[in-house]
Amino acid sequence: MRMRMMLPRFIRNTWKNVLLPNASFLASMSSELQRKHQDMDLTAIIEHLKKMFGTQSRTSRYQLSKDLFGSKLTGNSPVGLYVNHMTDLIEELEKLGCKLDKELSQDLILQSLSESFSQFVINFNMNKMDCDLHEMLNMLIDYENQLASEKKKGIVMLDGNSSKKKGKGKSKPKKRPTAPKGGVSKPKGKEGKAEQSDVVCFHCKKIGH
Repeated sequence: MRMRMMLPRFIRNTWKNVLLPNASFLASMSSELQRKHQDMDLTAIIEHLKKMFGTQSRTSRYQLSKDLFGSKLTGNSPVGLYVNHMTDLIEELEKLGCKLDKELSQDLILQSLSESFSQFVINFNMNKMDCDLHEMLNMLIDYENQLASEKKKGIVMLDGNSSKKKGKGKSKPKKRPTAPKGGVSKPKGKEGKAEQSDVVCFHCKKIGH
């Protein structure tokens, strides 16, 4: 029967509470960080890391918040890709200790949408929709597809009306002038008088009577 060597309690506690956590923590670091912290205990390592990365975290948080609050959906950009990007920014801020609640996150996204989504925003707020960001994303995609479908129908109707107008605008063929019936008509008015003045009288042999 194998005999297990019993270590003193303080050694076991030291291994469990100090050496083992240090070893696990160091194992998760890069080789450069391991070298710098190999002679420190766990508390000292954590404090040193806070000092090292505290400035970087502040800079990262500033840049993320700047991108988030300055974003705007423009042109014909797909709303799905845009909202996914905004959601990623919100989640990254949360990892850095800056958590936004659900309603504020939704408000930020809705306020940054283009004017074409104004009716969606009104309906969303009036109905007090209770959903998370991913559910709201699906609703926005459905609304975008609805807008595209209505726009397509409007173009088809416009083309149909244009075709009808072109058909109505065709000119009818003009009737050709026909010759007067019953022979040559007598001249009227001044023209008739002018022709009479050239006639020679049979009695007096003078022109025009």
